Amino acid sequence: MSEHHQQLVISNASVDMWKNCDGIPPTTFKNDLFSQFQIEHPLYNSQVFFIFRVLAITAGVPIHLLVTFVILRTRQLYNPRNAFWLGNIACHFATLVMGAFEYWTVVVPSVGQTNEIVCQIYSLLVGYPYTSLLMSLLLATADRWFAISNPIKHRKYVTVAGVAGCLVVSWLLVFFILTSPYWTGRVRLLPCTVNSDVMKWIMLSHFVTVAFIIIAQVKVYIRTRQYLRFKAHRPIDVHQPLDYLVSSNSSSARPDEYFVHLPDKTICRLELEASVTLFCGVASLIVCALPLAFVFLALILCKIGLDSIQCDVATVLALIPYAREMLLLHSVISPLLYVLRSREFAKALRRTLPRCSIIQQRRCASPVELQNF
Repeated sequence: MSEHHQQLVISNASVDMWKNCDGIPPTTFKNDLFSQFQIEHPLYNSQVFFIFRVLAITAGVPIHLLVTFVILRTRQLYNPRNAFWLGNIACHFATLVMGAFEYWTVVVPSVGQTNEIVCQIYSLLVGYPYTSLLMSLLLATADRWFAISNPIKHRKYVTVAGVAGCLVVSWLLVFFILTSPYWTGRVRLLPCTVNSDVMKWIMLSHFVTVAFIIIAQVKVYIRTRQYLRFKAHRPIDVHQPLDYLVSSNSSSARPDEYFVHLPDKTICRLELEASVTLFCGVASLIVCALPLAFVFLALILCKIGLDSIQCDVATVLALIPYAREMLLLHSVISPLLYVLRSREFAKALRRTLPRCSIIQQRRCASPVELQNF
């Protein structure tokens, strides 16, 4: 193997893709050769990746723990919308933990060489936390659509226990599907390696799930903005006494602060606020996932070999680790947006941390102001 080829390996998935692009049969690659491949890789052992992951983990994990502590401690937050957020936070936390586990297992040569079980755990779980996160976001988007489309049935049928059960079942189903090639015997579980076919299916599932999330979120956001901009006022009963009408004249001239009264239904503004907050989190997902999507699209075009497109496969592969690291930003930005945008979470945070002067002085916007969003 030439020194130039050793410089091109970016990650376990990139190794398999590089082998396919160069026409090298996967069976000719041995474990000792693969170990040499990773140990001599200059990018994965660079300080840039290490510092980036350390910053992402040290910034994201405290936010995750704070959100989890406040939600579990505040009974007013025991509702389906915050239950979905708690599930998303758990997946974000697992994604960051997997990033640290990957660096510790794959990059540090002594760990992978001395403990084969740890390497097999990595090979089995790679891609699982982020796939579970995307599935949770898809379920949360469906919940937002149900909450604003039929609020009465949503309050009647959607419970915190039901949300928890739905999330757990979806995570188990994702784990069952992603690991099925290994326990069915179609793919051998090798230490610290990822089968190229398995990784291709994982990436395809990511692209399809993200596409569904984007389409659903756009529809939810459009309908949410329509509801927030609705100019209906609280109705005045002509049979009410005159003094009541005079006293309530000023309040009836402006929208209700906590509800949106539509011709056919009434929606709690907190549900609409949760839809906007979730949209912001999905927007951060799109921004962070676009680089990786473009890189894999370029790799597919290069592999097709169109005459009108001239590309260097080595250059495209060299961009994969940088694009993958961008996904860690989503696990930091999305929970941070929830902390900054959720009005009910801000109130619960002030009650949980009463001595924090910065939190006490922070003004949380009324949901009426969301109509200008």
